[in-house]
Amino acid sequence: MNKAPIIALATATALSLFAAPFAAAATPADQLVLASNMSSMRGLDPHELNQLESAEVVANLYERLVVLAADKISEPQPGLAESWSVSPDGKTFTFKIHSGVTFHSGNSLTAKDVEWSLRRLVKLGLAPSTDLRQWGFSADNVDTLIRATDDATLVVETPEVWNANLILFSLASFSTSILDSAFLADKEKDGDMGRAYLQTADAGSGPYALRSWRSNELLIADAFKDYWQGAPAMRRVLIRHMPESSAQRLQIEAGDIDVATRLSSTDLNALDAGGKVTIQKTPGFGFYYLALNQKDEILSKPKVREAFRYLIDYDGLAGTVMKYYGVKQQTIVPAGLPGASSENPYTLDIDKAKALLAEAGYPDGFSKVYYATPVTPEYEVAQSLAANAAKAGIKLDLQGGDHIGKFRARDFELFSARSGERLPDPHAVLNSYATNADNADAAKLTGLLAWRSAWDVPREIQDMVTAAAHETDASKRADLYTRINAAYLAASPALITSFQRTDAKAVRNLVKGYVGHATWLTRWDTVTKAE
Repeated sequence: MNKAPIIALATATALSLFAAPFAAAATPADQLVLASNMSSMRGLDPHELNQLESAEVVANLYERLVVLAADKISEPQPGLAESWSVSPDGKTFTFKIHSGVTFHSGNSLTAKDVEWSLRRLVKLGLAPSTDLRQWGFSADNVDTLIRATDDATLVVETPEVWNANLILFSLASFSTSILDSAFLADKEKDGDMGRAYLQTADAGSGPYALRSWRSNELLIADAFKDYWQGAPAMRRVLIRHMPESSAQRLQIEAGDIDVATRLSSTDLNALDAGGKVTIQKTPGFGFYYLALNQKDEILSKPKVREAFRYLIDYDGLAGTVMKYYGVKQQTIVPAGLPGASSENPYTLDIDKAKALLAEAGYPDGFSKVYYATPVTPEYEVAQSLAANAAKAGIKLDLQGGDHIGKFRARDFELFSARSGERLPDPHAVLNSYATNADNADAAKLTGLLAWRSAWDVPREIQDMVTAAAHETDASKRADLYTRINAAYLAASPALITSFQRTDAKAVRNLVKGYVGHATWLTRWDTVTKAE
């Protein structure tokens, strides 16, 4: 049977539900409707994407070996792996795979699919591959180290001994989603292992199957009736591209959408006071950061870096644009994790910044180009910084836009955005912010914020980060992270943190079971609606 007319009809029907932008028509009782800015959703291959909105979709199209529940984020639980064991030497993990799991294609999921998927992630070598490559897996060794010994058993052998939870946390990330290897074998083009196909399609076993996706318009996912844990209550989930905060606010107030995202603080305040929605603030393992390129002669001076720390209006931002989007934090270990600190020694101090600039040899300031992500709240934070810098004599040419490519290529002067690490462990942040094994341009360690900033991180800090990742004793790890936290703060880092991120969403009160997830894996199959 040709499915194309059915898909076209479904898409047309879904679009017709929202043809009148602000018509007050409640969403269907068996459908979940989300509004999102989809402009950064470039594809849905879980081994390629590295972005929150896409990750939530992938979290529901695919399954992973291990699960991290939203309310027990640091406790690995069984997913596709019904159980696992770790060898006495701490290097070999053996997973028993659930039987009776079916892919959307109808194929049965086996350990062979898990083997192929994890090997594919490493061999593609794209940004998400860091979740496995950082433990020593490479294209040269992965076929030996990750292997299915039969249809129900997968063995993962690490080249070195690491803290076991780091491996399990990685296997719970969206990046380690399990793909239908037999189905994708027919979709491969020029050895891409199905990468082109998966930009706009899925090959998963999750509770939802992708029905259609129109870039910057609409995504539709239908409940998978043969899902191994039972068919979801919401038979369909729709994501509408709606980048304007005001439009989202109007439509959630009217009942036309169930979940609104990336709203301005003004609109969140209004919705919070209205009583029809709940504002979820989900703590994340990342920060709002300012990167200063250390290839720049001026920005590489420690006193200049320190001066910028006094140009951020931490308290003013905390009570306004960051009220829902972050918690003030100037240290590098996220709150709630071992080694975290509540110390915040910096405040907005223009005179102090001027004095540091003068000591660095720039009493009259200087001019630089400043790239900032043009979304809420990042751009408002950037505007505040630029205004304060001007008072200290620093002229920042603030340019909004998609400049992430320049940042990854180290072709920038100042850049600010937010990070979102996927492992509920200090190492996830520290590996990116506080390690840089090779600061040469040719190294292309693009997954690390420190490398992108060309910051040659002090060796003392890097050595402690590595030691903590290998440490199996919890108290010794916590002590190392406490020391790293203090050393990073004292180093006048090239990556300045201001707020630990929280992800704010407005959810209609009738929607139950839609729960924000710190590692971006919010589930849709737990959702119900009740007036």
